[in-house]
Amino acid sequence: MAYVACAEEMDGRWIAHVPDLPGCFTSDANLDLALKAVPAGVEAYLAWCRGHGLRVSGLSGPMIVSEVIRAWNYEVDQEVNAFFAADRPPVTTEELPQYQHLLDATRRDLIAAVDGVRSEQLGREFPGERWPMLGILRHVANAECWYLDRMGLAFPRTELVEDPFERLDQVRNHLLDSLASLASRQGVVAMAGETWSARKVLRRALWHDRDHTQHLQRLRRMLG
Repeated sequence: MAYVACAEEMDGRWIAHVPDLPGCFTSDANLDLALKAVPAGVEAYLAWCRGHGLRVSGLSGPMIVSEVIRAWNYEVDQEVNAFFAADRPPVTTEELPQYQHLLDATRRDLIAAVDGVRSEQLGREFPGERWPMLGILRHVANAECWYLDRMGLAFPRTELVEDPFERLDQVRNHLLDSLASLASRQGVVAMAGETWSARKVLRRALWHDRDHTQHLQRLRRMLG
């Protein structure tokens, strides 16, 4: 039986997701290369799951590319990202333990990527990078709060704590506490030109952790 891949353009690159494996993705500036990397990305994802003690069924058969969606701007500097058909089904209560385990695993990896990095290095600017490491951590927390806000589940941004590590914990704990509410959500929400669902919120949260874990690991190697 074939498995599905969906590709979206984001920030000038292509992200290919495998909806049946939450958090599994490949990326490249070139669409064809991002899609070509998916089979190897699936194998790497399954190995990553095993490394975290997660039992995830593998996929077999050929890959089918079901959707390719380009980004577009709703307003200046506001990029609208993809909503896939696979994002539409409600999240079931039976899926919640798996999502919680995946969210725990991706967040452990994110924090491990900066474990042992000195405080002055965490704040170091890198040529061509938008943020230092601390800025990336703050960005991940802010984005997750924004995802939850799309579903009306975020707390006021004025309540966000300042420390990036504490902010990550604050927002992630709120997401975990909101899983049951996400599972109760039916249908989709349209806001500022973008369509959201509970499943899309979880897809984006898992992808964002793993994407910036790779980002932080790359920057850490540049520290020497």
